Amino acid sequence: MRYLCLALVALSFAVALPAQRRVDPRNSYYRVIAVVPLVAGANGEPAWPKHVPTATSAGPSAPGVFAFACELSDDGHHAIVELVGANRAALADVLADHDAGVLVFEKSAVARQVIESAIQPFRKDFSLSHFGVAVQ
Repeated sequence: MRYLCLALVALSFAVALPAQRRVDPRNSYYRVIAVVPLVAGANGEPAWPKHVPTATSAGPSAPGVFAFACELSDDGHHAIVELVGANRAALADVLADHDAGVLVFEKSAVARQVIESAIQPFRKDFSLSHFGVAVQ
């Protein structure tokens, strides 16, 4: 009788497992959406969005950002970026940046409409449904 009960419990778990959905790769990990200024590159490199890692910052000492997406603003002086990190601490630098010209939104904590309406003065056709990076 005990083995029959164990078999039924195991069967119920086996039936329930395939019913779980995968997380959309555009919503996995910890993400922020930000409007940041372009900063001058070092050693004659072109301007680059603030807080976005460059090729020279890659490697073991790189900041916690391991994926990103960028779009230039309509005025060409700012960039709209999505930064992806393993956790909130990985994105602490951008979250703590309160300089002029920097807007930061935690993607999981702020409504889509709020983010889009705040960014649309920088890029009139901005939509989160057409912006982001998928990390698998």
